[in-house]
Amino acid sequence: MVRNLYRFYLYTVSIALLIFIAVAIGRLLSTLLLFTPLRGSYETLPGQAQVIQALTFAGVTVVIAGALAVLHYWLIRRDIRNDPTAATSAIRAFFLNIAEAIGISLGVPLIGFGVILPLAQHTGASVVSAASFALPALVLVALLEAERRQTQVKSGAALTFERLHVYGVQVILLLVLSIAWYNAIRPIIDDLFSVVGFHQICGANDTCPNYNLFGLVVSVLWFVAAWLGYSWLVRKDTSLLVRMILHGMQFAYGVGLALFGLYTAIEVLLFPLFHVASSADVLSPYSRYDVVSPLTLGLLVVVVYNWLLRMAAKQGLIERVTLFLTENAIVAVLAAAAFWWGLGSLLYTALQAWVPVPQKPDPQDWASALAFLITGIGYFALDFYLRRGNRQDPSLAAGPRRGFVFALLGAGILGFAIGGAIALYAWVTAILGSPIGNWQQTTHVGLAAFLVGVILVALYLRTALQEHLLGGLSRKPTQVSPVALTKPGMPATVESILDDLLAGKISRDEAVEQIRALYGTSVGTMSGSANA
Repeated sequence: MVRNLYRFYLYTVSIALLIFIAVAIGRLLSTLLLFTPLRGSYETLPGQAQVIQALTFAGVTVVIAGALAVLHYWLIRRDIRNDPTAATSAIRAFFLNIAEAIGISLGVPLIGFGVILPLAQHTGASVVSAASFALPALVLVALLEAERRQTQVKSGAALTFERLHVYGVQVILLLVLSIAWYNAIRPIIDDLFSVVGFHQICGANDTCPNYNLFGLVVSVLWFVAAWLGYSWLVRKDTSLLVRMILHGMQFAYGVGLALFGLYTAIEVLLFPLFHVASSADVLSPYSRYDVVSPLTLGLLVVVVYNWLLRMAAKQGLIERVTLFLTENAIVAVLAAAAFWWGLGSLLYTALQAWVPVPQKPDPQDWASALAFLITGIGYFALDFYLRRGNRQDPSLAAGPRRGFVFALLGAGILGFAIGGAIALYAWVTAILGSPIGNWQQTTHVGLAAFLVGVILVALYLRTALQEHLLGGLSRKPTQVSPVALTKPGMPATVESILDDLLAGKISRDEAVEQIRALYGTSVGTMSGSANA
């Protein structure tokens, strides 16, 4: 306990001193960078007093806090030399991993959104503040990563903190990559089309954006590189459960993005059939119907996490066939969600058109519902594939098949219960003379969800019962009674045979024969054992 308190003190003070030094250097950078083009068109040059103050503060901080930081780092190294377990302690892992995770989560978005993207989107933008904060933070992260790599943890709480760091930051970087992708991809496409001679789409009042194509590409590549870097860090992790849960969820996120892009494309294609006037250009930065961003990002995410999951299969953590079926199950669940959502939307729109309501559905509602239906209709083929795989080899396909069936069965139960309750609530309050606002629409929403839930429960409860998915994965082995090898009247134990031999009731040869008969041992085997 005393040793742990000492280590807690060492790492707390050391990292606090490093953060203080980084803040002082950041303040100095915020002054010095004003003398560079990064200050943009609106920032003014700092005065002499401001420069002297920043230099003095940074110099004093580096001398005093730096000396104390070096002293505490020497104490840390001495503690590790005296006790090798200190290198893999939970306290060390906690401070190094959590501090590095916070630094990456702040530094990478600041460089991308605060420095690169503004320079690409706005002429004369000032990025001094973001750069002066992000650069020291990333340098501090590099120092912590170098220290963390000096030891390798393999188990315990230290490994838990390391996984929390690498997997958590990977998720955060994927989220900020998504934001950057949506901000940059359509302007990049629009700029490329204008370069090759296509008409550039402008915004309101015919104001055309003046983007820097190279800067937009660099901003996207910055986030992609950070995300792929953390993906590379987790490629050799041996925790199957953590990898399947977190990487499976992010694989599902990519599939969802790709399906949403496909849905948007189908919806735009259906507009002419329903006589919907659409002036949308799907490639324009101002487009309401963005097909390119979700589709391209979704495919990128799917490819990367498919690669990471296959790395787990190469390590022998999971069978390749089981992994492939699991990925199919994830795609099938999301495609099924799109299909049944589309069916529910069609039912709702039909009820709105059939029963008099204040606001009738417009053609775009029909196009949207049908687009969802078409997007997810391929899930039936995946359903059939999973069913066939489960019949051929349940030991490999039972898990993915069960997951798929239970997901849809659970969705059906929720739709049945929640939709039925909402519809009944809105209808009963209207009958009792105390209707809620827009009670007809609320009733139709609940009724559509209820009907979809009934269909799902009917289909997949029957499937679960037919395929015996609600029971255990394997039956209990049948208890087989041992077959008696002895003849009637023959002693049942070796002890009784030896007692008879010592009492002179039987000869040695008779004792040997009885023992052979008792254990079903062949004569040759007994002879070989005797010779040995």
